[in-house]
Amino acid sequence: MRMRSVPALALVALVAAAALVAASGGARTKAPQSAASWVGLAGGPRPRVALGQRMIVVLRSPSLADRVARAGGLATEKQERRWTAAALAAQNVLISRLGVQGVRIRTEFRYARVLNGFSAALDARALSLLERAPEVAGVYPVRAAFPASVRGLFAAGSGHRPVLSLPGYDGRGVTIALLDTGVDRAQPFLRGRIAPGIDIVGGNPEALAAPKPDDQTQVERHGTEMAGLLVGGGGPYGLAGVATGASVLPIRVAGWQEDATGGWSVYARSDQIVAGLESAVDPNGDDDAHDAARIALVALAEPYAAFADDPVALAAGGALRLDTVVVVPAGNDGPAGPQFGFVSGPGGGAGALTVGAADMRTDVESARVVVRVGLHVVLDRVEPVVGAAGPSRPVSLAVAAPRTTPFGDQPEAQGAALARFFDPGGLSRVAGRAALVDAGDAPRSAVEDAARAGAAAVLVHGGLPS
Repeated sequence: MRMRSVPALALVALVAAAALVAASGGARTKAPQSAASWVGLAGGPRPRVALGQRMIVVLRSPSLADRVARAGGLATEKQERRWTAAALAAQNVLISRLGVQGVRIRTEFRYARVLNGFSAALDARALSLLERAPEVAGVYPVRAAFPASVRGLFAAGSGHRPVLSLPGYDGRGVTIALLDTGVDRAQPFLRGRIAPGIDIVGGNPEALAAPKPDDQTQVERHGTEMAGLLVGGGGPYGLAGVATGASVLPIRVAGWQEDATGGWSVYARSDQIVAGLESAVDPNGDDDAHDAARIALVALAEPYAAFADDPVALAAGGALRLDTVVVVPAGNDGPAGPQFGFVSGPGGGAGALTVGAADMRTDVESARVVVRVGLHVVLDRVEPVVGAAGPSRPVSLAVAAPRTTPFGDQPEAQGAALARFFDPGGLSRVAGRAALVDAGDAPRSAVEDAARAGAAAVLVHGGLPS
């Protein structure tokens, strides 16, 4: 029977902690104070990625994970191989029928374990036929994902070394599948804890960190860094990973790939991530998932893609039914609407363990603020920066304030405070400016309203409540 052991469950917490460390920074350093270029877990400006007409087609026929769940988690090796073959056969029937109709499908990846489906580049006719096919549950566009990390110095010197451990558990005997860029196995900090890997992107049997094709001096680093956070040991000042007794199975689903400019960038595609989860639950590829890694860390974030029913979220749920817990970063893309934006994909999936960042700073950054009225300087002093990071360069902004009364001197309706930041025509009074707001009884709400109205910075005046 498929059951998670207590050490494996404890290790899930440690792996989640490692993902959190990657999000919030490492040990305290004495680097020179510098403003950070910080936009959240997904890093700095992202490359432009051309995904073409790639789609993921999900079938209604059950996957291996579905069959195992229906059987109550009990299945023999022979049964699992038969169920995997049945899922692939259902795909073959659909692809053959489309071929009779004059549509040739050239699959790039086939999925049968965590979900039943395939990825392929589809033209308009193929897409139309598949969307109407009774065998198809859904057709989804392939999305780009990027290594989840903080770039640049983030409040250097203001943090402290994280203390993350579960006494008595070091992960010994547990394999963690790391879905990321390749890993540099030669790093002594990794102490030989890296198993032979699987390369989804380039077919390298060791899933090694690859150099940039047109510049051999630039090598993928993120996978190596994450492996160090997981199982590293013997680092400077006693630094070590959170599960020094575990082993890492590197699955290279991200790496140097051509981007929309014709150059090379490090990224992953959602169809590659699903293929990576297929390998995580069946590392030897024999169609039997009894050898599945008990934990899969997907150290990547799909911007603005926190959909509960997209293929990667569905694949995370399928992996869970095969006893693989999928740990993913929450991301931090910022608000993009009523529902989506704060969490990156596949963090919106119910089957994924989604980890957010923790602000471990012992103090906050500061910035010099100069306010002028005409030629007169009315304020010139260093003020604390309450947000995540200070400005990276000097910024000159006009100052604007919200209206002090509602339109027409009418009592303000509940929840209408945001309207104060807009004029009668619906244009923001503070967009691209420094909004000057009164602290009042709810300074946080005032700052949030100013940010929603497009303010580039917010100056809070008046006494703050204790």
